[in-house]
Amino acid sequence: MKGAMEPEPEVLLQEARENVEAAQSYRRELGQRLQGLREAQRQIKESASQTRDVLKQHFSDLKGTLGKLLDERLVTLLQEVDTIEQETIKPLDDCQKLIEHGVNTADDLVREGEIAILGGIEEESDKLWNFTKKASHIQLDRWMMTSQPKITGFSSANVLQIILKTCM
Repeated sequence: MKGAMEPEPEVLLQEARENVEAAQSYRRELGQRLQGLREAQRQIKESASQTRDVLKQHFSDLKGTLGKLLDERLVTLLQEVDTIEQETIKPLDDCQKLIEHGVNTADDLVREGEIAILGGIEEESDKLWNFTKKASHIQLDRWMMTSQPKITGFSSANVLQIILKTCM
């Protein structure tokens, strides 16, 4: 005898069919959600990949442009340094030429004077006379006082200096 609490087999069969249909419906719904989820993941990955590519290209373009601008600025600054160097060094070069000329003149005068002195008074009086005339013509004392160019000391000479700042 069947217990009063147990349902009839037809009722159980009907309940089983309904449960299977509910599970199938639930499975279809979850399958659709899973498919939608996968589509969303694919879209996210694809858009992230495209965004990465765009960012890489953008920064590559920026680097190229920035590199060109930096190269141009470097050329300009180097030209400015060259110009300043040439303008600043020219007076020193002129001064050097004057000093070298003075040194050569003084060397020649010393050499001629030593030759005239070595010859003695009797033998080489013409050489002594010519040397004395030449020395007074050059006016050695006056020449030494007036023709020596003033040389700027290192502390007051123009110095090129650059201060580089890095911003991060």
